[in-house]
Amino acid sequence: MHSPPYSDVVKLWKSYEEISNLLPHPVMNMNNYSGSADSGNSLSAYPGLNRSTAIGHPINSTNDLFSDSVITIVINSFVVITCFLGLLGNGMVIWLLGFHMKRNPFTTFILNLSIADFGVLIFLTISNALGMLVDQYGRINIVSLFFLIFLELFFVTYSTSQFLLAAISIDRCVAVLFPLWHRCHRPPCLSTIVCTLIWILSFLLSGIHFTLHRTKSFGNSPLLYPLILNVVLCAPIMVASTLTLMIHVWCKSEHHQRGKLVTAILLALLFFLIFALPLNVFYITHHYHASLSSLMGTGFACASLNSSINPLIYFLVGRRQKKGQPRVSMKVALQRVFKDKHDHTEKQNTTSETCI
Repeated sequence: MHSPPYSDVVKLWKSYEEISNLLPHPVMNMNNYSGSADSGNSLSAYPGLNRSTAIGHPINSTNDLFSDSVITIVINSFVVITCFLGLLGNGMVIWLLGFHMKRNPFTTFILNLSIADFGVLIFLTISNALGMLVDQYGRINIVSLFFLIFLELFFVTYSTSQFLLAAISIDRCVAVLFPLWHRCHRPPCLSTIVCTLIWILSFLLSGIHFTLHRTKSFGNSPLLYPLILNVVLCAPIMVASTLTLMIHVWCKSEHHQRGKLVTAILLALLFFLIFALPLNVFYITHHYHASLSSLMGTGFACASLNSSINPLIYFLVGRRQKKGQPRVSMKVALQRVFKDKHDHTEKQNTTSETCI
């Protein structure tokens, strides 16, 4: 019985584990990479993947199979639609911020965050498609290798988005707690430097993980440590930043006048804690309790939703206006959200002369 002809995010992690264990070691005889040409042996290359829905998994009952199939179709359909909409939204933000709007230090962070979220969605989509091909034609080893590479790129952009959002939250908290220093002494190129270092760090950590993973020189799950780093480093920063910004929004009497930017970042942080963080937690849980592997499918679905929702936040916050005013475009909404910091800085130019 063949697997359904759609991208199956529910089995994505199971495919990753089986390919990781079955793909030939890179220092082995390269003749093994050609695979078996014996068409009669359907389990020659990837016994856990060829017909993985029917072989090695006992059938309990028709009702169980039908229930699992319905849940799988719902999750997969949700992920496909979410990724499609998220790609459109993040692509529009990248296009507008990158080519049609004047860039300031803060929009540099947002542009890089949108690029990272776009990468999360596109690499998750490609990984799912390659996982489907491996599931159907498990003896094509080159497809399996590309599957591992694109899933690795997914984790690169996934970690990058978390680091960038942590940097954004720190920047906003500094602007709220120390506005004079932030306005007068913050280096103009700091955003570019921080974004560059974050991308370098993410690719470096991923390169180390992929090398250890392929050489089997550090156990079977070296991915555990980068994701633990994400939780230990990013989660406390974002929790503290979220609380700080929430207190600021509630207590600041003028927040309705110049609070679009803070509101957008606060919502992005809240959705991160709800949707992006679980994938880290689910993997760490799965590492110690392998029977909970089904959580990884939910984690991938949550990660796709988190990477898709930021453009919607920018648009909804930016279009907030008085009744009777005409509807605004995405470009105008972005300008309204991200002009707050820039315009406020411009208004304070006369007072900045007093800064030391």
